[in-house]
Amino acid sequence: MSKKYHITTFGCQMNEHDSEKLAGMLENMGYIEGLTPEDSDVIILNTCSVRENADMRFFGNLGHLKHIKKAKPDVTISVCGCMMQQEHIVETIQKKYPFVDIVFGTHNIHEFPELLIDSLSNRNICINVWNEEGEIVENLPVKRKFETKAFINIMYGCNNFCTYCIVPYTRGRERSRKAEDILCEIKELVKMGTKEVMLLGQNVNSYGKTLDEKIDFADLLYQINEVEGLERIRFMTSHPKDLSDKLVQ
Repeated sequence: MSKKYHITTFGCQMNEHDSEKLAGMLENMGYIEGLTPEDSDVIILNTCSVRENADMRFFGNLGHLKHIKKAKPDVTISVCGCMMQQEHIVETIQKKYPFVDIVFGTHNIHEFPELLIDSLSNRNICINVWNEEGEIVENLPVKRKFETKAFINIMYGCNNFCTYCIVPYTRGRERSRKAEDILCEIKELVKMGTKEVMLLGQNVNSYGKTLDEKIDFADLLYQINEVEGLERIRFMTSHPKDLSDKLVQ
């Protein structure tokens, strides 16, 4: 009988897409999606730090999992996402929520299968949060939530240290994916029936600045528009300071 997983996601579309990747990795490991945390063997809370009420909801949900862990000691509880990039949050989890098995951040989501195997073997709390972003990892398995539309990361991180925003500290500095990798992913999705893509980045308007090739966001939109069979292109989020006349055109 297959073991089950359940993922609760807080926050933005970037977090939603990260959860799709976690689901894809788990299904590659033989897990199937459970309807509730109570009937699952692996429980993941993917967190957000942008709004205070998201923090409160996270700790409320995490407290509820204590009862599940008590009833089912073999269940694996993982917490990840933007909140985990803050040292005081990780310290709070260690002190007040000792039933948590795995803690990881936004930069090493690709390591989750390894962390899960390690946790199941040792049954010790596994904390692995990278303080700095690494190279972009391509070709992670993804379990898409929708059949005809898909989230596509075109870049990660942000270089705009706005006074009201924590994103550069939780998602790292700006890194753009290569256009060829983005186009390859979209073409494969279109073959499987995708009609609409939502391009994601902390600031899509500044796409391309970290790449060796000379390309900007407007160029990327032109290239994606050439993909036969794709009907709609959407994007979010964008910073007005990087809006160009070329992009408006």
